[in-house]
Amino acid sequence: MSNIEWKKVDFREFTNRFGIDFILNNAPKILYPKKDKEHEDFSFLIAFFFLGGGLLTYISLSLYLMEIYFSLTVFIIVIFATLAAETFLILNYVKSKVFIIPLECWIEIYQYLDFYCFTYYVIFSGKCHPNKAKSIIFKLFQDELLKDTIDITQIEFYLKIKQNNTKEHEKIGFFFECGKGMPFIKEDINHNLWKFFPYETFNNDNYISVANWAHQYELKNDLESDIDKMHEYSPWIIKKWDYTAIKPLTDEFKGKINWNLRFIDSDPKLKPWEEELNNQSYNHKKPYWERDIIDDAIKNVIGKEYRVEKVKDLKIDLFKLKSYFRDLRF
Repeated sequence: MSNIEWKKVDFREFTNRFGIDFILNNAPKILYPKKDKEHEDFSFLIAFFFLGGGLLTYISLSLYLMEIYFSLTVFIIVIFATLAAETFLILNYVKSKVFIIPLECWIEIYQYLDFYCFTYYVIFSGKCHPNKAKSIIFKLFQDELLKDTIDITQIEFYLKIKQNNTKEHEKIGFFFECGKGMPFIKEDINHNLWKFFPYETFNNDNYISVANWAHQYELKNDLESDIDKMHEYSPWIIKKWDYTAIKPLTDEFKGKINWNLRFIDSDPKLKPWEEELNNQSYNHKKPYWERDIIDDAIKNVIGKEYRVEKVKDLKIDLFKLKSYFRDLRF
């Protein structure tokens, strides 16, 4: 869809003219799951239990054979060394248990005549691909080229403000990538499924909710009908934004975070001055860029016919993958 009608508006210019309330009051409240987290490294936990079992066996045998042979010095050294190793293992396991949360909200403002589009970018601390091996590959790409692991999502809000009377305004609705009814950890995601929701849809605390691991969205009312997802990932937490968490997104900052490598279309995607907003659609120019990056890395480093499903499938190719992404950077 052509967006030549829209013009980007400076954040400070807008707030000086209209105030901050338009932006704060319409910022999307996000319902997100507490159990959205990175893959845990269970190898530390398994080693913890094996080592703990070994220690208990050693203590039992030492006490049982005490009359035959017992060295208090060796006994104490073994216990303290094992406890130190156990502490190291459990701390590393806990460290690998990283929960994914919404951190802050960036905003861009666009205008066409009396129509405005507030593009809210809800920023998550990360994103975890259901396939652990592919998740590792993508994080290598992020480390080498993006220099961060945040996940940037888009929610557009449309409204109409009379230029000669700022008190007269019309809230039109939200437009975002919709994952309604999709299982939370389903690997295949339809990134071209964007949907418009009239403002009235969000009455009675019908929040915008995280729909899946890829941080698509759905409505709270739809989420509640998906009982399995609702209970498996509970508790669900409401994230609200105040003026300290909403930050204007500038072109300068986009350059610093390698915006061009994230394939995000910043331009407003709807024409709210036309009728039948529900029938308007949006097709991303490169909706599966993350999947393509992972697949290209597997093809070029590991082999086109090789199927990567588990971490062990990567074998010793992690260093080659890291080098592959480093070469892409240059």
